[in-house]
Amino acid sequence: MILPHAGGFLPYAADRFAVAARLDPDATPAGLLSELRRFYFDTAISAGSASLPSLLAFAQPGHVLYGSDFPMLPEDWGTGFDTGLDDYPHWGPEELHAVNRGNAERLIPRLAHS
Repeated sequence: MILPHAGGFLPYAADRFAVAARLDPDATPAGLLSELRRFYFDTAISAGSASLPSLLAFAQPGHVLYGSDFPMLPEDWGTGFDTGLDDYPHWGPEELHAVNRGNAERLIPRLAHS
């Protein structure tokens, strides 16, 4: 499952959700966090100074996918978020390529042939 918009507030609140795992005697906070990290996340409208670092601190490597919110977002707004992704200072060309295309190609192999 791919969660849009960097997973909303999930990456930010995941540790709070993990505390609730204690309500189930067969669950653990670490186990719940592991399950939540199995999701994939897109970057639509999420290249902000707080949202992108929160997502990258939470998501498993390879689970962040490019998202544009097209056609709902006006093109010039989307371009601003794309620039934010391209200019994110904490990843190099390999990580940017992975987010822009590589991770999606691994998740959905037929995309590698388009």
